[in-house]
Amino acid sequence: MKYQNIIIGSGPTGIAAAEEMLNLGKEVTILDYGNMLEDKNNEIKQQFLNNYDKNKFRKEIEKNKKITKKYKNENLKFPFGSDYVFRENKFEKFKTQNNIDYLYSNAKGGLSNIWGTMYSPFYPKDIESWDIKYDEFYKNGKDIVKSIPILSSKDNLDNFFPINFGDKHNYPLSPNAKEFYEKLENEKKEKNENGIFFGRAKMAIGKKYSHDSTECKSCGLCHQGCPYDCMFSSSHLLKKIQSNSKLNYIKNLFIEKIIPGKDLIELQAIDVITNKKKFFQTKNLFICCGPISTATLMLRSNMVKNNNVVLQESQRFFIPIFKRKNTKNSVDQNKNTLAEIFLEISNDQISKKSIHLQYYTFLDEMLKPLTKLFGKFVYIFPKLFPFIFGRLNLIIGYLHSDYSNQLVIEKGDNYNEFKIHELKNKNTDIVIEKTIAFIKQNFKKHFFIFNFLLNKNITGASYHYGGSFPMSSEKKNDSTSLIGELHDYKNIFILDSSILPKVPASPTTINVCINSKRIINEINKLGRL
Repeated sequence: MKYQNIIIGSGPTGIAAAEEMLNLGKEVTILDYGNMLEDKNNEIKQQFLNNYDKNKFRKEIEKNKKITKKYKNENLKFPFGSDYVFRENKFEKFKTQNNIDYLYSNAKGGLSNIWGTMYSPFYPKDIESWDIKYDEFYKNGKDIVKSIPILSSKDNLDNFFPINFGDKHNYPLSPNAKEFYEKLENEKKEKNENGIFFGRAKMAIGKKYSHDSTECKSCGLCHQGCPYDCMFSSSHLLKKIQSNSKLNYIKNLFIEKIIPGKDLIELQAIDVITNKKKFFQTKNLFICCGPISTATLMLRSNMVKNNNVVLQESQRFFIPIFKRKNTKNSVDQNKNTLAEIFLEISNDQISKKSIHLQYYTFLDEMLKPLTKLFGKFVYIFPKLFPFIFGRLNLIIGYLHSDYSNQLVIEKGDNYNEFKIHELKNKNTDIVIEKTIAFIKQNFKKHFFIFNFLLNKNITGASYHYGGSFPMSSEKKNDSTSLIGELHDYKNIFILDSSILPKVPASPTTINVCINSKRIINEINKLGRL
């Protein structure tokens, strides 16, 4: 079967690219593994939309806990009690050390089915070494809101990021977060002088693809799976564009190997239902599998020079913080349970790159680590001791890849086996400890912060990877051009975060979608689509 343009993967970059090609009147075929939510789990969602009974919704999800206990990270989101997003396929095997975590997806929509919807532009200083200029990277940035709902209020973050697009938040902060936000506003001058900027967390949330055009209800079910579909997934956009006759979506395929050719690129695939081989030919190939799956596909295809792929990461860390003063009714309240406030730090005494912090108020998911000691009884604690748990907040921080460990994926003993190990960065612990000291100093009037509660996370646990096939204007080993084309292979393009030259601390998903659309337009201008 011959095609003009083939995209591998239905994650955000793949669907953003597909939509852009369709807007340009081009034909496009998407090849996808395409795991989907099981009918029984989807029924949990539908029942909620019929009765709006949150307790019953949560109880039904709890019945599926046996499925989810096999995963290393107990804090993963299992939408509607299903692990379909993370389920590994039988065609790849990974061997890792115990001190490494990793995540990839074979689902329709990829990891966008479970992400935290967070978005912020990259900080200019963080990408100043890239061969592509900031304005060029974002020149069509505002167009992304035509496809993806983004909430991005005008606030102090406008003094940090040079661009802002999206709508004003249409749901309130929780009382706890509102109180903290007002204190930040009162201390704005002092905080900005110290290199701290703040604002409402920028989110890909809205009614564009939701049930009955519903806006965020602040129902508190974000971590169980949004039953209203307000949280954006690329599967929503895929459903929309599938009505276009120029789109051909083929699922139940595992792409085993790429075979470059002079005029056509051949793909060797496996039908995951029948296990039979299938072959596809295309003029242009766009790889949008996500950095881990992109790396393994390239290794299986013998298209990397070093026989391994190095993934850069944005190191993540957690620090619980305790408010000095309790806020009434701060435990039992209806609210959006994702990040509420962003704090951005730019201070050369800590790091030459920016540090991204996400502020969360109390939610039941914070109690998960305690279940090992107290079992399910721990979930009664907040009701018994609201004056204690009402003060519990959380900061999740991310570092630039320059200060983070790396993952290395290399071939195993067989073509479908891979080993993953880490490359330690000696500066990671230093920067995290400096950051915690900085937070303690600047927020000591508001919070008690105890260093022994710091969780630095194991390598890979941020799930923010990239930089394995970096964009460069110069031809280097395993690099890509500024339009994501592999320097050694004509018409083979990579669009996911693999091509970011570095991984800034900012959330990457919307940024790589913007870059994906930019690349498609650039290729079209060259007359190559």
